[in-house]
Amino acid sequence: MIDKDLITRVEEAKKNGKRIGLVQGSWDLFHLGHLRYLLKAKEECDYLIVAMDSDEKIRKRKGPSRPIIPEKERYEFIKLLPNIANEVVIKEVDEPKWNLIKNVKPDVLIVIKENYNEEDLEKLKEYCKRIAILKRQSESSTSDKIRKIILSSKGEQVKKINEEIEKAVEELKQRISYNSDMPEPIPGLIEHLKESTDKICPVCACVYYNSEWHYGSNKVDLNLSKYDIENRTELYYALTEHAEMNLLKKLGEVKKLDVPFYTTLFPCDKCMKVLIDKGVKEIYYLEDHENKNWSKRSHELAKKHNIKVEKLIKTKTSVIEESRDMSSYKYIYPPNARTQEQLDIMMRLENEGKDPLSIDYIEQEIIETKKYWYISKNRFPYSGAELQFLIISKYGIYDLNSITPEMWEELKEICIELSKEYNIPGGAINMRFGDPSYSGATLKRLHVHLIKPKEEEKVKFSIGGHKELKKELKLN
Repeated sequence: MIDKDLITRVEEAKKNGKRIGLVQGSWDLFHLGHLRYLLKAKEECDYLIVAMDSDEKIRKRKGPSRPIIPEKERYEFIKLLPNIANEVVIKEVDEPKWNLIKNVKPDVLIVIKENYNEEDLEKLKEYCKRIAILKRQSESSTSDKIRKIILSSKGEQVKKINEEIEKAVEELKQRISYNSDMPEPIPGLIEHLKESTDKICPVCACVYYNSEWHYGSNKVDLNLSKYDIENRTELYYALTEHAEMNLLKKLGEVKKLDVPFYTTLFPCDKCMKVLIDKGVKEIYYLEDHENKNWSKRSHELAKKHNIKVEKLIKTKTSVIEESRDMSSYKYIYPPNARTQEQLDIMMRLENEGKDPLSIDYIEQEIIETKKYWYISKNRFPYSGAELQFLIISKYGIYDLNSITPEMWEELKEICIELSKEYNIPGGAINMRFGDPSYSGATLKRLHVHLIKPKEEEKVKFSIGGHKELKKELKLN
Protein backbone atom coordinates (compact mmCIF):
# COMPACT_ATOMS: atom_id res chain seq x y z
CA MET A 1 0.00 0.00 0.00
CA ILE A 2 1.17 3.52 -0.79
CA ASP A 3 1.62 5.76 2.26
CA LYS A 4 -1.04 8.49 2.04
CA ASP A 5 1.21 10.87 3.95
CA LEU A 6 3.84 10.42 1.23
CA ILE A 7 1.37 11.41 -1.47
CA THR A 8 0.30 14.43 0.61
CA ARG A 9 3.91 15.58 0.99
CA VAL A 10 4.57 15.09 -2.73
CA GLU A 11 1.44 17.07 -3.70
CA GLU A 12 2.51 19.87 -1.36
CA ALA A 13 5.97 19.91 -2.98
CA LYS A 14 4.35 20.12 -6.42
CA LYS A 15 2.21 23.08 -5.31
CA ASN A 16 5.39 24.81 -4.19
CA GLY A 17 6.83 24.46 -7.69
CA LYS A 18 9.16 21.58 -6.96
CA ARG A 19 10.06 19.18 -9.78
CA ILE A 20 9.39 15.67 -8.44
CA GLY A 21 11.83 12.93 -9.40
CA LEU A 22 11.55 9.19 -8.79
CA VAL A 23 14.38 6.67 -8.96
CA GLN A 24 14.13 2.98 -8.06
CA GLY A 25 16.57 0.19 -7.20
CA SER A 26 17.72 -2.41 -4.71
CA TRP A 27 20.76 -0.45 -3.48
CA ASP A 28 22.27 -3.63 -2.10
CA LEU A 29 25.96 -3.53 -1.10
CA PHE A 30 25.92 0.25 -1.76
CA HIS A 31 28.92 1.32 -3.84
CA LEU A 32 30.36 4.30 -5.72
CA GLY A 33 28.23 3.64 -8.80
CA HIS A 34 25.07 3.87 -6.68
CA LEU A 35 26.18 7.19 -5.19
CA ARG A 36 27.01 8.68 -8.59
CA TYR A 37 23.67 7.47 -9.94
CA LEU A 38 21.71 9.10 -7.09
CA LEU A 39 23.66 12.35 -7.48
CA LYS A 40 22.79 12.47 -11.18
CA ALA A 41 19.16 11.63 -10.35
CA LYS A 42 19.10 14.58 -7.93
CA GLU A 43 20.33 16.86 -10.73
CA GLU A 44 17.16 16.00 -12.68
CA CYS A 45 14.76 17.32 -10.03
CA ASP A 46 14.21 19.42 -6.90
CA TYR A 47 12.48 16.76 -4.80
CA LEU A 48 13.84 13.23 -5.14
CA ILE A 49 11.99 10.08 -4.10
CA VAL A 50 14.27 7.04 -3.80
CA ALA A 51 12.35 3.75 -3.97
CA MET A 52 14.09 0.75 -2.44
CA ASP A 53 13.13 -2.93 -2.89
CA SER A 54 12.32 -4.78 0.34
CA ASP A 55 14.35 -7.80 1.40
CA GLU A 56 11.58 -10.17 0.31
CA LYS A 57 11.19 -8.50 -3.09
CA ILE A 58 14.94 -8.86 -3.77
CA ARG A 59 14.93 -12.42 -2.43
CA LYS A 60 12.13 -13.40 -4.81
CA ARG A 61 14.00 -12.02 -7.82
CA LYS A 62 17.61 -12.92 -6.96
CA GLY A 63 17.34 -15.90 -4.61
CA PRO A 64 17.69 -16.51 -0.86
CA SER A 65 21.33 -15.35 -0.65
CA ARG A 66 20.29 -11.77 -1.44
CA PRO A 67 20.20 -9.06 -0.28
CA ILE A 68 23.58 -8.82 1.39
CA ILE A 69 22.53 -5.71 3.34
CA PRO A 70 19.10 -5.90 5.07
CA GLU A 71 16.48 -3.32 4.19
CA LYS A 72 16.65 -1.44 7.50
CA GLU A 73 20.36 -0.73 6.98
CA ARG A 74 19.89 0.11 3.29
CA TYR A 75 17.03 2.46 4.19
CA GLU A 76 19.03 4.27 6.87
CA PHE A 77 22.11 4.49 4.64
CA ILE A 78 20.18 6.31 1.89
CA LYS A 79 18.36 8.53 4.40
CA LEU A 80 21.72 9.61 5.89
CA LEU A 81 23.18 10.63 2.53
CA PRO A 82 23.31 14.43 2.76
CA ASN A 83 21.00 16.50 0.50
CA ILE A 84 20.00 13.67 -1.84
CA ALA A 85 16.81 11.80 -0.92
CA ASN A 86 13.78 13.82 0.16
CA GLU A 87 11.84 10.58 0.55
CA VAL A 88 12.90 6.95 0.86
CA VAL A 89 10.18 4.41 0.10
CA ILE A 90 10.36 0.63 0.60
CA LYS A 91 8.64 -1.36 -2.18
CA GLU A 92 7.07 -4.59 -0.91
CA VAL A 93 7.05 -7.92 -2.72
CA ASP A 94 3.30 -7.92 -3.44
CA GLU A 95 3.16 -4.36 -4.74
CA PRO A 96 1.46 -4.15 -8.18
CA LYS A 97 3.59 -3.31 -11.20
CA TRP A 98 4.48 0.40 -11.44
CA ASN A 99 2.25 1.11 -8.43
CA LEU A 100 4.50 3.80 -6.97
CA ILE A 101 4.99 5.48 -10.35
CA LYS A 102 1.23 5.57 -10.98
CA ASN A 103 0.50 7.09 -7.57
CA VAL A 104 3.34 9.60 -7.40
CA LYS A 105 3.12 10.68 -11.07
CA PRO A 106 6.62 12.21 -10.99
CA ASP A 107 7.70 15.06 -13.20
CA VAL A 108 10.74 12.97 -14.11
CA LEU A 109 11.28 9.23 -13.83
CA ILE A 110 14.98 8.33 -13.70
CA VAL A 111 15.81 4.90 -15.17
CA ILE A 112 18.55 2.69 -16.58
CA LYS A 113 17.66 1.78 -20.15
CA GLU A 114 18.25 -1.97 -19.88
CA ASN A 115 15.65 -2.22 -17.09
CA TYR A 116 12.84 -1.30 -19.49
CA ASN A 117 12.06 -2.17 -23.10
CA GLU A 118 10.88 0.41 -25.62
CA GLU A 119 7.24 -0.59 -25.17
CA ASP A 120 7.46 -0.13 -21.39
CA LEU A 121 9.12 3.27 -21.75
CA GLU A 122 6.31 4.37 -24.06
CA LYS A 123 3.62 3.21 -21.60
CA LEU A 124 5.37 4.89 -18.65
CA LYS A 125 5.05 8.28 -20.35
CA GLU A 126 1.37 8.14 -19.36
CA TYR A 127 2.34 8.48 -15.68
CA CYS A 128 5.20 10.99 -15.80
CA LYS A 129 6.06 14.14 -17.72
CA ARG A 130 9.56 13.03 -18.66
CA ILE A 131 11.81 9.95 -18.52
CA ALA A 132 15.51 10.55 -17.90
CA ILE A 133 17.63 7.61 -19.05
CA LEU A 134 20.99 7.42 -17.29
CA LYS A 135 23.96 5.17 -17.96
CA ARG A 136 25.29 2.92 -15.22
CA GLN A 137 27.81 4.85 -13.19
CA SER A 138 30.28 2.04 -12.47
CA GLU A 139 32.01 -0.65 -14.52
CA SER A 140 30.71 -3.51 -12.37
CA SER A 141 27.31 -4.14 -10.83
CA THR A 142 26.47 -5.22 -7.30
CA SER A 143 26.06 -8.78 -8.60
CA ASP A 144 29.57 -8.65 -10.11
CA LYS A 145 31.03 -7.42 -6.81
CA ILE A 146 29.22 -10.10 -4.84
CA ARG A 147 30.39 -12.72 -7.32
CA LYS A 148 34.01 -11.61 -6.81
CA ILE A 149 33.61 -11.88 -3.03
CA ILE A 150 32.09 -15.34 -3.28
CA LEU A 151 34.74 -16.52 -5.71
CA SER A 152 37.58 -15.29 -3.57
CA SER A 153 36.16 -17.26 -0.64
CA LYS A 154 35.99 -20.38 -2.77
CA GLY A 155 39.60 -20.39 -3.89
CA GLU A 156 40.28 -23.69 -2.17
CA GLN A 157 37.28 -25.32 -3.86
CA VAL A 158 38.61 -24.26 -7.28
CA LYS A 159 41.96 -25.86 -6.46
CA LYS A 160 40.24 -29.14 -5.67
CA ILE A 161 38.75 -29.43 -9.14
CA ASN A 162 42.10 -29.34 -10.94
CA GLU A 163 42.27 -33.14 -11.00
CA GLU A 164 38.75 -33.35 -12.42
CA ILE A 165 39.61 -30.80 -15.11
CA GLU A 166 42.67 -32.87 -16.03
CA LYS A 167 40.45 -35.95 -16.27
CA ALA A 168 37.96 -34.14 -18.53
CA VAL A 169 40.77 -32.98 -20.80
CA GLU A 170 42.09 -36.55 -21.08
CA GLU A 171 38.60 -37.78 -21.96
CA LEU A 172 38.37 -35.21 -24.76
CA LYS A 173 41.75 -36.35 -26.08
CA GLN A 174 40.43 -39.92 -26.23
CA ARG A 175 37.26 -38.88 -28.02
CA ILE A 176 39.12 -37.04 -30.76
CA SER A 177 42.10 -39.48 -30.88
CA TYR A 178 44.37 -36.57 -30.07
CA ASN A 179 48.05 -36.54 -30.94
CA SER A 180 50.60 -33.75 -30.72
CA ASP A 181 51.10 -33.74 -34.52
CA MET A 182 47.65 -32.27 -35.08
CA PRO A 183 47.82 -28.78 -36.62
CA GLU A 184 47.27 -25.61 -34.64
CA PRO A 185 45.13 -24.48 -33.03
CA ILE A 186 44.11 -27.94 -31.76
CA PRO A 187 47.19 -28.47 -29.51
CA GLY A 188 46.77 -24.94 -28.15
CA LEU A 189 43.08 -25.48 -27.49
CA ILE A 190 43.80 -28.68 -25.58
CA GLU A 191 46.56 -27.07 -23.52
CA HIS A 192 44.51 -23.98 -22.59
CA LEU A 193 41.49 -26.16 -21.86
CA LYS A 194 43.23 -26.95 -18.55
CA GLU A 195 42.65 -23.32 -17.47
CA SER A 196 38.90 -23.93 -17.26
CA THR A 197 37.20 -24.07 -13.86
CA ASP A 198 34.16 -25.96 -15.17
CA LYS A 199 34.68 -29.61 -14.23
CA ILE A 200 31.43 -30.69 -15.95
CA CYS A 201 32.19 -29.29 -19.38
CA PRO A 202 35.49 -27.42 -19.82
CA VAL A 203 35.61 -25.36 -23.02
CA CYS A 204 38.34 -23.40 -24.79
CA ALA A 205 38.08 -20.99 -27.75
CA CYS A 206 40.70 -19.15 -29.79
CA VAL A 207 41.42 -16.91 -32.77
CA TYR A 208 44.54 -15.98 -34.71
CA TYR A 209 44.58 -12.19 -34.38
CA ASN A 210 47.37 -9.63 -34.91
CA SER A 211 49.85 -12.38 -35.81
CA GLU A 212 49.34 -14.53 -32.69
CA TRP A 213 46.94 -17.04 -31.16
CA HIS A 214 44.65 -15.80 -28.37
CA TYR A 215 42.86 -18.30 -26.09
CA GLY A 216 39.98 -18.11 -23.62
CA SER A 217 38.48 -20.83 -21.42
CA ASN A 218 35.24 -21.01 -19.49
CA LYS A 219 36.42 -19.75 -16.16
CA VAL A 220 35.25 -16.77 -14.15
CA ASP A 221 36.71 -13.54 -15.48
CA LEU A 222 34.89 -10.32 -14.70
CA ASN A 223 37.19 -7.96 -16.61
CA LEU A 224 35.21 -6.23 -19.35
CA SER A 225 36.60 -4.00 -22.07
CA LYS A 226 35.80 -0.30 -21.89
CA TYR A 227 34.14 -0.51 -25.31
CA ASP A 228 31.68 -3.21 -24.22
CA ILE A 229 30.83 -1.37 -20.99
CA GLU A 230 30.25 2.03 -22.62
CA ASN A 231 28.29 0.62 -25.54
CA ARG A 232 26.37 -1.94 -23.44
CA THR A 233 26.99 -4.68 -26.01
CA GLU A 234 25.58 -8.20 -25.71
CA LEU A 235 28.97 -9.19 -24.34
CA TYR A 236 28.17 -7.22 -21.20
CA TYR A 237 25.02 -9.21 -20.45
CA ALA A 238 26.11 -12.70 -21.41
CA LEU A 239 27.51 -15.22 -18.95
CA THR A 240 31.08 -14.02 -18.69
CA GLU A 241 32.32 -17.47 -17.75
CA HIS A 242 31.83 -18.80 -21.29
CA ALA A 243 35.05 -19.39 -23.20
CA GLU A 244 33.88 -17.26 -26.11
CA MET A 245 33.20 -14.33 -23.80
CA ASN A 246 36.50 -14.57 -21.98
CA LEU A 247 38.39 -14.77 -25.28
CA LEU A 248 36.67 -11.66 -26.65
CA LYS A 249 37.39 -9.78 -23.42
CA LYS A 250 41.08 -10.65 -23.72
CA LEU A 251 41.11 -9.07 -27.18
CA GLY A 252 39.95 -5.79 -25.60
CA GLU A 253 38.62 -2.99 -27.77
CA VAL A 254 37.94 -5.09 -30.89
CA LYS A 255 34.69 -4.00 -32.55
CA LYS A 256 34.81 -6.42 -35.50
CA LEU A 257 36.55 -9.77 -35.69
CA ASP A 258 36.91 -10.95 -39.29
CA VAL A 259 39.08 -14.02 -38.61
CA PRO A 260 38.11 -17.72 -38.17
CA PHE A 261 36.91 -18.66 -34.69
CA TYR A 262 37.92 -22.02 -33.14
CA THR A 263 36.40 -23.73 -30.12
CA THR A 264 36.35 -27.16 -28.47
CA LEU A 265 32.54 -27.03 -28.08
CA PHE A 266 30.10 -25.44 -30.53
CA PRO A 267 28.97 -22.05 -29.10
CA CYS A 268 25.63 -21.74 -27.30
CA ASP A 269 22.97 -19.48 -28.79
CA LYS A 270 23.83 -16.57 -26.47
CA CYS A 271 27.48 -16.73 -27.43
CA MET A 272 26.52 -17.04 -31.08
CA LYS A 273 24.68 -13.71 -30.85
CA VAL A 274 27.85 -12.12 -29.49
CA LEU A 275 29.98 -13.65 -32.27
CA ILE A 276 27.50 -12.36 -34.84
CA ASP A 277 27.76 -8.90 -33.27
CA LYS A 278 31.55 -9.11 -33.55
CA GLY A 279 31.39 -10.00 -37.24
CA VAL A 280 32.67 -13.60 -37.07
CA LYS A 281 32.00 -15.46 -40.36
CA GLU A 282 33.73 -18.83 -39.79
CA ILE A 283 33.47 -21.17 -36.77
CA TYR A 284 35.40 -24.43 -36.42
CA TYR A 285 34.73 -26.79 -33.51
CA LEU A 286 35.75 -30.17 -32.10
CA GLU A 287 32.48 -31.25 -30.42
CA ASP A 288 28.80 -30.35 -30.27
CA HIS A 289 25.75 -31.22 -28.15
CA GLU A 290 23.43 -31.57 -31.11
CA ASN A 291 20.55 -32.90 -28.99
CA LYS A 292 20.35 -29.69 -26.97
CA ASN A 293 17.97 -26.89 -27.97
CA TRP A 294 20.60 -24.23 -27.38
CA SER A 295 22.80 -25.93 -29.98
CA LYS A 296 19.95 -26.18 -32.48
CA ARG A 297 19.14 -22.49 -32.01
CA SER A 298 22.81 -21.61 -32.39
CA HIS A 299 23.14 -23.52 -35.67
CA GLU A 300 19.99 -21.78 -36.95
CA LEU A 301 21.48 -18.38 -36.08
CA ALA A 302 24.72 -19.25 -37.87
CA LYS A 303 22.81 -20.32 -40.97
CA LYS A 304 20.65 -17.19 -40.91
CA HIS A 305 23.74 -14.96 -40.83
CA ASN A 306 25.68 -16.98 -43.41
CA ILE A 307 28.32 -18.11 -40.95
CA LYS A 308 30.36 -21.10 -42.04
CA VAL A 309 30.45 -23.84 -39.37
CA GLU A 310 32.60 -26.94 -39.66
CA LYS A 311 33.50 -29.81 -37.35
CA LEU A 312 37.26 -30.32 -37.42
CA ILE A 313 37.46 -33.92 -36.18
CA LYS A 314 35.00 -36.78 -36.09
CA THR A 315 34.46 -37.65 -32.42
CA LYS A 316 34.58 -41.28 -31.35
CA THR A 317 31.49 -42.66 -29.62
CA SER A 318 32.35 -44.09 -26.24
CA VAL A 319 30.92 -44.78 -22.81
CA ILE A 320 32.97 -41.88 -21.50
CA GLU A 321 31.39 -39.53 -24.03
CA GLU A 322 27.89 -40.67 -23.10
CA SER A 323 28.61 -40.20 -19.41
CA ARG A 324 30.06 -36.73 -19.95
CA ASP A 325 27.03 -35.71 -21.97
CA MET A 326 24.70 -36.92 -19.20
CA SER A 327 26.55 -34.77 -16.69
CA SER A 328 26.14 -31.65 -18.80
CA TYR A 329 22.38 -31.36 -18.29
CA LYS A 330 21.59 -28.25 -16.29
CA TYR A 331 18.50 -29.29 -14.33
CA ILE A 332 18.20 -33.07 -14.68
CA TYR A 333 20.28 -36.25 -14.59
CA PRO A 334 18.71 -38.81 -16.99
CA PRO A 335 20.57 -41.96 -15.80
CA ASN A 336 18.60 -41.88 -12.54
CA ALA A 337 15.17 -41.65 -14.21
CA ARG A 338 12.85 -44.51 -13.23
CA THR A 339 10.21 -44.44 -15.99
CA GLN A 340 10.01 -43.32 -19.61
CA GLU A 341 7.09 -40.97 -18.87
CA GLN A 342 9.07 -39.30 -16.10
CA LEU A 343 12.13 -38.95 -18.35
CA ASP A 344 10.10 -37.53 -21.27
CA ILE A 345 8.66 -34.76 -19.09
CA MET A 346 12.06 -33.86 -17.67
CA MET A 347 13.75 -33.89 -21.08
CA ARG A 348 11.07 -31.67 -22.63
CA LEU A 349 11.41 -29.04 -19.94
CA GLU A 350 15.22 -29.27 -19.91
CA ASN A 351 15.32 -28.71 -23.67
CA GLU A 352 13.06 -25.69 -23.23
CA GLY A 353 15.53 -24.28 -20.69
CA LYS A 354 13.07 -24.82 -17.82
CA ASP A 355 13.77 -26.38 -14.43
CA PRO A 356 11.15 -29.16 -13.94
CA LEU A 357 11.06 -28.32 -10.22
CA SER A 358 10.60 -24.57 -10.71
CA ILE A 359 7.34 -23.39 -9.14
CA ASP A 360 6.55 -21.83 -12.54
CA TYR A 361 6.99 -25.04 -14.56
CA ILE A 362 6.29 -28.04 -12.33
CA GLU A 363 3.62 -30.22 -13.92
CA GLN A 364 1.91 -31.52 -10.82
CA GLU A 365 -0.38 -30.12 -8.15
CA ILE A 366 1.03 -27.51 -5.77
CA ILE A 367 -0.55 -27.96 -2.35
CA GLU A 368 0.88 -24.96 -0.53
CA THR A 369 3.51 -22.26 -0.94
CA LYS A 370 5.61 -21.00 1.96
CA LYS A 371 8.29 -18.31 2.17
CA TYR A 372 11.22 -20.50 1.10
CA TRP A 373 9.64 -23.82 0.09
CA TYR A 374 6.57 -25.05 -1.73
CA ILE A 375 4.80 -28.41 -1.33
CA SER A 376 3.59 -30.81 -4.01
CA LYS A 377 2.45 -34.43 -4.17
CA ASN A 378 4.89 -36.61 -6.09
CA ARG A 379 3.45 -37.52 -9.48
CA PHE A 380 5.69 -40.58 -9.63
CA PRO A 381 5.57 -42.00 -6.06
CA TYR A 382 7.78 -44.88 -4.99
CA SER A 383 6.37 -48.37 -4.80
CA GLY A 384 4.74 -48.96 -1.42
CA ALA A 385 4.16 -45.26 -0.67
CA GLU A 386 0.69 -44.24 0.48
CA LEU A 387 1.65 -40.56 0.58
CA GLN A 388 4.73 -38.95 -0.92
CA PHE A 389 5.17 -35.19 -0.70
CA LEU A 390 7.88 -33.13 -2.36
CA ILE A 391 9.03 -30.05 -0.43
CA ILE A 392 10.88 -28.00 -3.02
CA SER A 393 13.03 -24.88 -2.72
CA LYS A 394 11.11 -21.94 -4.21
CA TYR A 395 14.34 -20.34 -5.39
CA GLY A 396 17.06 -21.97 -7.48
CA ILE A 397 18.93 -23.82 -4.74
CA TYR A 398 21.16 -26.66 -5.98
CA ASP A 399 23.85 -26.66 -3.30
CA LEU A 400 23.36 -27.84 0.28
CA ASN A 401 25.52 -24.96 1.53
CA SER A 402 23.00 -22.48 0.10
CA ILE A 403 20.25 -23.52 2.52
CA THR A 404 20.02 -20.81 5.18
CA PRO A 405 19.11 -21.38 8.87
CA GLU A 406 15.74 -19.76 8.14
CA MET A 407 15.10 -22.29 5.37
CA TRP A 408 15.99 -25.21 7.67
CA GLU A 409 13.62 -23.88 10.31
CA GLU A 410 10.75 -23.49 7.83
CA LEU A 411 11.43 -26.98 6.47
CA LYS A 412 11.05 -28.44 9.95
CA GLU A 413 7.76 -26.59 10.44
CA ILE A 414 6.44 -27.87 7.10
CA CYS A 415 7.23 -31.48 7.98
CA ILE A 416 5.47 -31.15 11.33
CA GLU A 417 2.42 -29.51 9.71
CA LEU A 418 2.14 -32.22 7.02
CA SER A 419 2.42 -34.98 9.62
CA LYS A 420 -0.46 -33.47 11.61
CA GLU A 421 -2.68 -32.52 8.68
CA TYR A 422 -2.42 -35.90 6.92
CA ASN A 423 -2.31 -37.97 10.11
CA ILE A 424 1.05 -39.56 9.38
CA PRO A 425 1.91 -41.84 12.33
CA GLY A 426 5.36 -42.60 10.96
CA GLY A 427 7.45 -42.40 7.82
CA ALA A 428 10.64 -40.78 6.60
CA ILE A 429 12.10 -37.45 5.52
CA ASN A 430 14.73 -37.80 2.80
CA MET A 431 16.92 -35.35 0.90
CA ARG A 432 19.52 -36.10 -1.75
CA PHE A 433 22.31 -33.60 -2.44
CA GLY A 434 25.43 -33.12 -4.52
CA ASP A 435 26.60 -35.05 -7.58
CA PRO A 436 23.54 -37.01 -8.86
CA SER A 437 25.77 -39.88 -10.00
CA TYR A 438 26.31 -40.42 -6.27
CA SER A 439 23.07 -39.13 -4.74
CA GLY A 440 20.63 -40.94 -7.03
CA ALA A 441 18.63 -37.77 -7.79
CA THR A 442 17.04 -37.21 -11.19
CA LEU A 443 16.33 -33.52 -10.54
CA LYS A 444 19.13 -31.24 -9.36
CA ARG A 445 17.15 -28.54 -7.54
CA LEU A 446 17.21 -29.39 -3.85
CA HIS A 447 13.98 -31.01 -2.64
CA VAL A 448 12.84 -33.13 0.27
CA HIS A 449 10.69 -36.29 0.17
CA LEU A 450 8.26 -36.80 3.04
CA ILE A 451 6.98 -40.36 2.71
CA LYS A 452 4.24 -42.30 4.50
CA PRO A 453 4.36 -46.02 3.57
CA LYS A 454 1.30 -48.20 3.08
CA GLU A 455 0.53 -50.36 6.08
CA GLU A 456 2.82 -53.39 6.29
CA GLU A 457 4.70 -52.39 3.12
CA LYS A 458 8.23 -51.14 2.56
CA VAL A 459 9.37 -48.15 0.52
CA LYS A 460 12.87 -48.25 -0.93
CA PHE A 461 14.50 -44.82 -1.15
CA SER A 462 17.68 -45.36 -3.12
CA ILE A 463 20.91 -43.44 -2.64
CA GLY A 464 23.62 -43.91 -5.25
CA GLY A 465 23.31 -43.13 -8.92
CA HIS A 466 24.20 -44.49 -12.33
CA LYS A 467 26.61 -43.39 -15.05
CA GLU A 468 24.55 -44.59 -17.99
CA LEU A 469 20.91 -44.42 -18.99
CA LYS A 470 18.82 -47.51 -18.18
CA LYS A 471 18.64 -49.83 -21.21
CA GLU A 472 14.84 -49.70 -21.41
CA LEU A 473 14.79 -45.86 -21.49
CA LYS A 474 15.40 -43.52 -24.41
CA LEU A 475 16.29 -39.84 -24.65
CA ASN A 476 13.44 -38.70 -26.89
